[in-house]
Amino acid sequence: MITRLTPNRFVVATAAVVTLLSCRPVQEEPAYDIAPVLINRDEITRAMRSVGAGVEAQVILLVRVDELGYVQDVRVSQGSGSIDLDNAAVWIGEQMRFEPARYNGEPVPALVSVPVTFDLVERVSYPPRLRNADVVARMIVNEYGDVRGRCSLRVHVGPEGWIRQTRAPAATNDEARSAAQRLIDEVTFWPGYRGDSPIAGWVTVVFEFAGPNSRIFIESSG
Repeated sequence: MITRLTPNRFVVATAAVVTLLSCRPVQEEPAYDIAPVLINRDEITRAMRSVGAGVEAQVILLVRVDELGYVQDVRVSQGSGSIDLDNAAVWIGEQMRFEPARYNGEPVPALVSVPVTFDLVERVSYPPRLRNADVVARMIVNEYGDVRGRCSLRVHVGPEGWIRQTRAPAATNDEARSAAQRLIDEVTFWPGYRGDSPIAGWVTVVFEFAGPNSRIFIESSG
């Protein structure tokens, strides 16, 4: 489970800069001799969509990366003094993808310390986010374990967090498209916000069908 500081609100960042220094190990086990390497820096930059502080700050995250390079857990190790900035950093950490750590040439999980540095920014709106991604991911594994592929759907989420409209999906194959169209009815959202007011917004929901490694996430947009 991803750890968030608040259950129903979050911020993401734009016009901020994520500074990733060398990943630093924070525990002896599991050991590794090559640290994880961030591979989606451009996506992370696009994902940084709003923050409400207008100050420079740094948040130190503890990021658990599995042997496939996926982030399994994000926690704040050293906060900025701002709940909004800390939540922004956690959200950014969730979007990271890595070349996994290696030990004797083999990929291994790792727990690393990742600094996220914000420059001066200005508050803007931020989009809806998934509320029950873990539940839907388990449904994919349990009910669609034999499906392989990827499907993206554009979804319009109202200010109450309900799906108002979906657009024609883009899928790698018919099986993935059919499964995603059935599963989208099970997905719930936290609404987008502008300041303190919930607003409607479009997001792209991606279903990846990959057996036990299946997942669902919101695709960052530029």
